[in-house]
Amino acid sequence: MRKLGLFAGIGLLLLVAFADRSSVSVSNLQAHVKYLSSPELEGRFAIAPGSFKAADYIARVFQQSGLEPKGTNGYFQDWTPFNGSRPGPENYLKVKRGSVWEAPAEAIRPMTSTANSKAEGELVFVGYGISQPNAGYDDYEQVDVSGKIAVILRGAPRWDGVGAEIQRASRLQAKIATAAQKGAVGVILVNQPDNDNLMPLMFQRGARGNASTVILNVRASVGDKLLQPLGLTVAEAIKRINEKGLPISANLNTSAEIAASIETFPGTARNVIGFILGSDPQLRDEVIVIGAHYDHLGYGEVGSLAPEPGEIHPGADDNASGTAAIMELARLLAQNRDKLKRSVLVIAFSAEEEGLLGAAHFVQNPTVPRENIVAMLNFDMVGRMSNNRVSVSGVGTAAEWETILKAANAENLILQLSQSASGGSDHMPFMQRGIPVLFFFTGMHPDYHRPSDTWDKINYEGQAQIVALAERVVYEVANRPERMQFTRPQQPQQGGQRAQRSGFRVRIGLMPTYSEQEGVLLEGVAPGSPAEKAGLKQGDRIVAAMGQRVRNIEELTALYEKMEPGKPVELTIIREGKEIKVQVTPEAP
Repeated sequence: MRKLGLFAGIGLLLLVAFADRSSVSVSNLQAHVKYLSSPELEGRFAIAPGSFKAADYIARVFQQSGLEPKGTNGYFQDWTPFNGSRPGPENYLKVKRGSVWEAPAEAIRPMTSTANSKAEGELVFVGYGISQPNAGYDDYEQVDVSGKIAVILRGAPRWDGVGAEIQRASRLQAKIATAAQKGAVGVILVNQPDNDNLMPLMFQRGARGNASTVILNVRASVGDKLLQPLGLTVAEAIKRINEKGLPISANLNTSAEIAASIETFPGTARNVIGFILGSDPQLRDEVIVIGAHYDHLGYGEVGSLAPEPGEIHPGADDNASGTAAIMELARLLAQNRDKLKRSVLVIAFSAEEEGLLGAAHFVQNPTVPRENIVAMLNFDMVGRMSNNRVSVSGVGTAAEWETILKAANAENLILQLSQSASGGSDHMPFMQRGIPVLFFFTGMHPDYHRPSDTWDKINYEGQAQIVALAERVVYEVANRPERMQFTRPQQPQQGGQRAQRSGFRVRIGLMPTYSEQEGVLLEGVAPGSPAEKAGLKQGDRIVAAMGQRVRNIEELTALYEKMEPGKPVELTIIREGKEIKVQVTPEAP
């Protein structure tokens, strides 16, 4: 286990952040968000070192605020949610041009979708690797890559008037699929000089598919070496294509041998849990949970909406903002613990981005009796308030919520209240267990899941107002004579407040969890969703959709593009060892 300790620079940061204040501190919030979204933490991917640095920081804040540790090892609750991927023992690129030249090991990396294998063949440069003859552009028109190794530029064409079809065909997986369809036995993806980071190995749920193509990503300097027979550098090739909007594909009159290997390892994730004991001997056994996920996307290993992964995704709003909010809220509540009759459990969840895994793990393995949890408040993306508006969903999970919220709204915020508990965040596993929940959220923005979600774009004054509102809500729930009773919320017809953030054309309402077996294992389904209406439930494993085999969530969601709202589709599931066909009617997001 990792020892709780301070990393370089944190001591001074905490000294500044913990000046004696009895009200919400904007400077605390800014200090927390700025550190959590700093390059040092490398995007806080759940099983990566940067995430553990964040966990140490959060635990130190809990400790200095006076929270008791309530994990399974001090403040920490560790578990293995999914396997990580790393380069295996054999990855190389050997170019045979008279003598043999081998690319430096630090300049190459296997791609997640590679076959663990070797390939040998002639090198063929195919520009951006796009074949869209109907759109007037085809990098493969004058060359044949069958049985050969395709050398492809990363990125997309930049000439004026590039159409949507060509842009879509510029996506990494589209390029790889095109090369494979054209018969290539290997693919070398070449970085552009202005984006020369090697791509991360991506997170995948479930088993890896049986890939047949060997795929390496190489730095631009390696690309320069490969293009020498054409008398071009990578930068010059890019310039020539973009100047005329025409392919310059050509055989490189060189052969090469490439090898790619990926190995998996058990990935450890970490929830951080602190506890404030209530003051009333009769009520202190009952617990209010305050939560936010602190993990993010790392370099784009999961869920990135950037054109290509490889850059640090700071995740300032998603969800350093929510994490900072619960740390500041914890400080205030601990400072006024004599005002709390019931106890408060503060949890910074990990692995939310992979499917609410941290919250689900806690709900399945609680460190307080689950039946004693009376309410859960979740904060996810609370840093971009505009026009004094904040969305609060889950109001329909207890009859008292609306009255409590309106009474606590001393700031006269415009509360956009939703009866539903939708939103695809960490409150969902609690709601599924019959616990009243609230979900605080300030809305989507163009920086969502992109490297541009940075600390300087946060509305810290608005964030502070949300913390102040939540503090009053907690006091009211903590001091009520009777605990609130759960009520089933009415679900909206068109999904939740964040339903459109995925960009999918349909909504089904699945809540997948990680599994070593092939298929998509369900942790649950959203209440009132098409999945629930179709009878899907926790423990079902989806193994096929629309007649096509499904090995993981990525393959399932890829089929969403072929689905239409209101048109039934057939899913094949495994339930209690039996294969069952289920008809599901997707909704518009």
